[in-house]
Amino acid sequence: MSQKQQSSSEHNELQRGIKSWQVTFIGLGGVIGSCYFLGLGLTIQTMGPAVLLAFAIVAVIIYAVMVAYAELLVNLPRKGSFVSYTKEFLGPQWSIGMGWAFWCNWVAYVPSEAVAMATVIQYLSGSKSVVFYIACAVGAMVAITIINIASVDIFAKIESGLAITKVVIILIFVVVAFGIWVGLWGSDEFLGGKINFGGEVDFAQALFPKGALIVFTQMTLVLVTCQGTEIVGLAAAESQNPEVSVPKACRSVTWRLIGLYMIPILLIVLIYPWELGNDENPIFADVMNRYDMGFFGFVMSAVVIIAAFSCANTGFYGTVRAMYGLAVEGLAPKFLTKVTRNGNPRNCVWFTLACMWVVLVIGLVSEITGFLESLYGSLLSISGFTGTLAWIGICLSQVVMRKRLKERGYDPKSCLKAKVADWLAWLPMTGAIVQCIALIMLVLEDQLVFGIATACVVIPMLVRWIGVKTGKARAVKVLEEGEIAFDEAFPRLK
Repeated sequence: MSQKQQSSSEHNELQRGIKSWQVTFIGLGGVIGSCYFLGLGLTIQTMGPAVLLAFAIVAVIIYAVMVAYAELLVNLPRKGSFVSYTKEFLGPQWSIGMGWAFWCNWVAYVPSEAVAMATVIQYLSGSKSVVFYIACAVGAMVAITIINIASVDIFAKIESGLAITKVVIILIFVVVAFGIWVGLWGSDEFLGGKINFGGEVDFAQALFPKGALIVFTQMTLVLVTCQGTEIVGLAAAESQNPEVSVPKACRSVTWRLIGLYMIPILLIVLIYPWELGNDENPIFADVMNRYDMGFFGFVMSAVVIIAAFSCANTGFYGTVRAMYGLAVEGLAPKFLTKVTRNGNPRNCVWFTLACMWVVLVIGLVSEITGFLESLYGSLLSISGFTGTLAWIGICLSQVVMRKRLKERGYDPKSCLKAKVADWLAWLPMTGAIVQCIALIMLVLEDQLVFGIATACVVIPMLVRWIGVKTGKARAVKVLEEGEIAFDEAFPRLK
């Protein structure tokens, strides 16, 4: 029997207006934000050259998440994205916790990007005006709002263009930094490894100046820097040819991220002392300025504005779609299921926007008065914790789906399309375990952040539990056109 239901006469489909190539760049856009340029300096200062190992581990995790996500999206297409999968395979209680955590992740992160944009604009302009600073932050949030209120194809065109710009700037940095390393410009000789690996200490001590354990206790900082790749799935659900675009985009994003992260970070470690890393200026700009390449330093500072706007824009898009997914699954208020004629979940937009403005005001007050000096770093850690839960949910959903297939008499090796390679079948579960370890290790570093992030998960679960007990919880399963429940797609064979 079909579970397909219609929540109301006002419920429409999300618009399919995103092209396959735009899906890939939207995925990149969600990753390369101000945290990549500003937060990377803090990460290097915290870990030292061991940051390379941390990013290598995260690269494997990203690949595990993306191949698992591709398998889910192609075999059981959903417009509610990972929220739909966690509900179907992990249960509504875990789904509501992970879904709302993902929403809280971006509700905290998007305003921090607006604050970052205002900070960089003020730095580049030389202005000390508080009014100018506030105007820049508010203007950035307004622009993000206008773009996301528009139809999804307009969003795709703007965001893919911004993502291309960021990629080009990073490639320019790679070329210039490589030239510095080999002595073509900025330096008079081949630098080799003497900047961070020279001296009397052995290689292990140079690689782990603060101990090997720091790689795991600070892993959430690296995870938040790379988060956003899951948005490719949210975008793919609205692409024009998801069965083709989803697997291609998921895999290509992973390899492109390795190139856009690992190679630039390796060059930074080779030409810039790790002790000088900080989150006050983009480390890419600091590297250029250290070698008297001021023009490129200015470009690297200016790109933070584009990166922050792009990442915030993509994050806004992603979290609104996640809230829409929660709503159609019956895990958020029903009024959030309404979609406009042009395919925009407008109620989700306004609801999310209102919460983001609250966070933005708090951020501006803290930046101006100094009342909450560590807000930016705390928001990154909270975002890293809550966002990682989405990745864990994706991996575990894929693992449970395969388990159920075997219980029903199916062989995942032959019945699935766009499946995880047989020799990598262990990868999604391993990725989930490593991420759980990283979240547990966060307790050792910051109990307050851990408590706030945990509350983002537990409170929605508690509200849902109370609703179920009192009979007020909304149990609605909405499958839109082209969506089939797991029970229908794979009926029991034995």
